[in-house]
Amino acid sequence: MKTLSRLLLLALLAVGLTTGLSANGLNLNGFGARATSMGGAYVSLASDATAVFWNPAGLAQLKQGTFGLYGDLLIPTSTYSLGAFSMNTNKKYYPAGLVGYFQPIGDRIVVGVGAFTLSGLGTSWDNTGVEAALLAARGLPPAALVPGGTITDYKWQSFIASISLAPSIAVQLTDQLFLGAAVNINYGLFKMDRWAGVMFVNPPGFYFNPGQQTLDVKGWGFGATVGLLYKPVEQVSIGVTYRTQTKMKMSGSLEMTNMGVLGLPVSSGTKMDVTSPMWLAGGISFKPVPELILSFDAHYTNWGKVGTIPLVFDDDLWAENLAGESLEMLWKDKIQLRGGVEYSFGNLAIRGGYYYDPAPAPDETLNVLIPSFTFNSFAGGFGYKTGGLRVDVGFEYLMGQKRTITSPTAAMPGVYGMKILVPVIGLTYAF
Repeated sequence: MKTLSRLLLLALLAVGLTTGLSANGLNLNGFGARATSMGGAYVSLASDATAVFWNPAGLAQLKQGTFGLYGDLLIPTSTYSLGAFSMNTNKKYYPAGLVGYFQPIGDRIVVGVGAFTLSGLGTSWDNTGVEAALLAARGLPPAALVPGGTITDYKWQSFIASISLAPSIAVQLTDQLFLGAAVNINYGLFKMDRWAGVMFVNPPGFYFNPGQQTLDVKGWGFGATVGLLYKPVEQVSIGVTYRTQTKMKMSGSLEMTNMGVLGLPVSSGTKMDVTSPMWLAGGISFKPVPELILSFDAHYTNWGKVGTIPLVFDDDLWAENLAGESLEMLWKDKIQLRGGVEYSFGNLAIRGGYYYDPAPAPDETLNVLIPSFTFNSFAGGFGYKTGGLRVDVGFEYLMGQKRTITSPTAAMPGVYGMKILVPVIGLTYAF
């Protein structure tokens, strides 16, 4: 029992991913129906309250007190198969959104605060025997398990959320140049239920089943976002946004129901420090004619920071017997490419967009509770303005590329599939 990560058939993954990681890992790909409908190519536009996320410099474009309320509803559908076994996720809905108010102070300074769910996702599987399929894939007979000599169907589900509060300030430095910054106060929470896998025990040929595993952790972290917006001419806008990495200190509990058989408590307080990676985004937009906007973005996330996450147990027996435990994520840095278009007919605007979102997780660490896919995402929508009110509606469809994991060292081999439908709505009111 010296190294739990070597004894588990399934890697203990994703504890640290509730901490405000960006884009193509767990978190949402952006906020606001206008931005979403344009494929999230919004760093050079950022002209409403969602600028607190996309590019704080864009807040300096607001000339009136502005309130924004934006809602997303994630509807994921996932599949998993291993040999003759297959299962699907239960139907679940995961809401997310952003709310903010920003007020000009004088002609060139805007201050305010935004709050948004930087991450909001989860899975709930209709499990019909994945444990037996995983044992069979390893050549282990269920009769060799202790206690009980049999395997049952355990609960497999996860819930991830990260909420950010972002006091912000933006300044129009010149007629062409805008600068903005936000302090990010992040609170993350994560709940995961799954089978704990098996451990090797004596006598040889027998394997210990730790039972149902429940991980429940929460924590705080602090970071910042800075942005720059430059408009050399009326028809062109260039934007850059940098979000710092954030050290999250998370704590809670880890429970494995059968640990009492080994003379250990069934649960222990658990702590971990998790670094959410840096995010750097740049974009440019053009107006070939006054009614038409074309925008393009590239977003880089330093996922390489999500490598190994040490676990610290409060219980002395857990700390002694499970010393040196860590979660191996082994993610890779990735770049998203985005593009969008908007055409206005007076007060009505129609929009479309696309982005390519590569998966950061390697085959070795993929599992069903923290899906990681390469997505091709298509979006569209419309907006309508009347007086100080703007209403935006959009839809995003993320098509995950099928992943087939056959490596003998993989945490959870099999064939994975996912698609996500995201209806979005936004209300912006300028006073």
